[in-house]
Amino acid sequence: MMGMTSDECYASNTPWLQTMAYCIQQNCNADGYPAEKQAECFSKQAVAGASTPTFEQSLPATPPTIELAEDAMWLNETSLVNSNVYYSTHGTYGEFARQEYLHTRYSVILYLLVIGTCIIAGAFAHIRGAFPGFQKKLQTSNLWAKLQGLVFLPAFVGTRRLEPLPGKIGYVPSRALGIFITVFVILNVVFSAVNFQSFQPNIWFFSSGFELCEYVGNRTGTLSLVNLTIAILFAGRNNLLLAITGWNQTAFLTLHRWIARVATLQAVVHSIAYTVAYFEPGYEGASAYAAKAADPFFYWGIIGTIALCLALGFAALPFRTKFYEFFLFTHVAFITVALAACWYHLVPHFGFDYGYQVWLYIAFAFWAADRTARVARVLYYNRFGDTAGVVEAVPGCDVLQITVFPRADWKFGPGQHSFLYFPSLGKPWESHPFSIAGWKRKGQELPMLATTGLAAGEREKASQPKDFGIVSVTADSDSSPSSSPRRLQAATAHKTQIVGHTYIQFLVRVHAGMTSSLQKRLLASPSGSKMEVSVYTEGGYAGHRATLQPLSVADTVLCLIGGIGITNALSYIQEYASSNIHRGESSRTGRGVMKKAKRFVLAWSAKEMGLIEHVRRNFLADAEGVEFSFWYTGDVDAASQKSNSLDDETQKEATSTSRTTAGATNGRMEIGTVIRSHLEPGLQTTVLVCGPGTFTDEATRQVVKCVKEGFRVDLVEEAYAW
Repeated sequence: MMGMTSDECYASNTPWLQTMAYCIQQNCNADGYPAEKQAECFSKQAVAGASTPTFEQSLPATPPTIELAEDAMWLNETSLVNSNVYYSTHGTYGEFARQEYLHTRYSVILYLLVIGTCIIAGAFAHIRGAFPGFQKKLQTSNLWAKLQGLVFLPAFVGTRRLEPLPGKIGYVPSRALGIFITVFVILNVVFSAVNFQSFQPNIWFFSSGFELCEYVGNRTGTLSLVNLTIAILFAGRNNLLLAITGWNQTAFLTLHRWIARVATLQAVVHSIAYTVAYFEPGYEGASAYAAKAADPFFYWGIIGTIALCLALGFAALPFRTKFYEFFLFTHVAFITVALAACWYHLVPHFGFDYGYQVWLYIAFAFWAADRTARVARVLYYNRFGDTAGVVEAVPGCDVLQITVFPRADWKFGPGQHSFLYFPSLGKPWESHPFSIAGWKRKGQELPMLATTGLAAGEREKASQPKDFGIVSVTADSDSSPSSSPRRLQAATAHKTQIVGHTYIQFLVRVHAGMTSSLQKRLLASPSGSKMEVSVYTEGGYAGHRATLQPLSVADTVLCLIGGIGITNALSYIQEYASSNIHRGESSRTGRGVMKKAKRFVLAWSAKEMGLIEHVRRNFLADAEGVEFSFWYTGDVDAASQKSNSLDDETQKEATSTSRTTAGATNGRMEIGTVIRSHLEPGLQTTVLVCGPGTFTDEATRQVVKCVKEGFRVDLVEEAYAW
């Protein structure tokens, strides 16, 4: 066995020092490197970073004339470096460095494109909000109308956006989002396939094929890491870009899925390239690959690619809609494995020399920031404790009304949603987003009040400050003074002092999973229709000014609602009705989101008469200045029987007010007819739509048609796509 030369021996060996110094001087002068760079290179390569001897001290007095042989093993006198060896070494390192530079350059371009586009879009939205005159000019300009009709509102192709494609293979994004995704995918394909060169003879690779496989693998592997970090950022509910842009989370989840698909495909190409490399000339094929695959660096890369593929496969739309909780668990698990595998694939093998670990740091930071923000929000909004809540069954339908008495009074507003946790269901980590239907702050005068099923006469009592609170809201009509509500008051006296009269309400459609468990627990409760629960809220999300800008310039607001989408619309109705109450008391700038609106119309289609009656009696009865139209799409005979069973007071309430339409029209809503009937020449109409995918897509299609016909109409879409 040959001994290894120590750093000390190198630093004290005159032939070595002079040969290295002369080689660096001659070749670096030819390449244009300054003396400072040459001295730095000598210190690193010749004397292992030692300060002595210096580059200048080591230069030979007379140039060497003997050239080393290519296969020389010993250096006994100052010599010229073999020209062939220098050429192949210099070219190998040079091409590798060029490729590493391109990996980084293309990665930065992708980041600037994706994050930069979001920031520019957010800045534009905030400028529109800060300068109402600019927003008004936009709404009345022909160019903006054409952009609305051709780019911002339609689906990418066809008319489907929120309705899944046949076979539930996925969704088609909006046209603007689709254009962005297309550009992103094309750039990734181009960046993964261009600017590859081979340098031969190469001191590392026996063939140009292996060399190109190495460069393609490194490029796609780096881009995969880059895209993975962006996908993790966009998946977070506390993604800072949500606040900057005002886009809804559905848009970011759409981007998250497409970026994750690209990242996974690049990881697969990365693995294939490294596999194919061992079957190139000069290598032993399967045996060489098997030997390399036994290396931890290699098999951790294989594990990471498989984990990404499994995460993508288990995120298929049919699977995540039917088994959402299981999908969520496996998704987090697979991505955790993938990130850990990437770490063990890169850092033990490359160390920290090439900077690959930086992308992992960014991915870890995005994930940790989102999770930390979730915990912080839960702790803040619940004041380090649980929050009192009441769950009630809405008669005649699979809908629950949830009333939460938050410890922290945040700034409630239209279009918001909150994530709720119900630890008593056995999964304290599980949360789901629910739209806020209504709210009341301490001392606030409400234009409409949901009093958890109280009759009209009782509702008036409940609105009085001395009677309104946790007890009056949760009291059953047949409860005795010692019943459950009083126990709640005694057990949560400290909560009552903190919460006061503040509450928020949700209407929740029962699906499989958490809501189904909540309904079962409610049915098993003593009353079977109302129960007290411990709930944690994560505070308010969404409702950004950028999202609601079209409402600020609207003369008419038209709400097109399907089914349980009414939950979201109720928050806008409360905002508008509150503005009407305080219109004479406050300035125009203090009238909330809908500053100009003189007309607010709700057109609602639902298949449960029980839900329609519950909302009308408990949320809409006192909505000042709001016009209502209902469509009933369920069983007409059952609805008639239900209507005949109403008490006299309710019948009188349903027919005596001029602000509501008594009863409901049987059949489906003609969305196009409804929209056109509320358009007026010269006036701005904003359509707020929330409902099932088919309903929302039809409303969008009709709005686009009206825009192309010259009407001044805009769209605010509240939707969640799985």
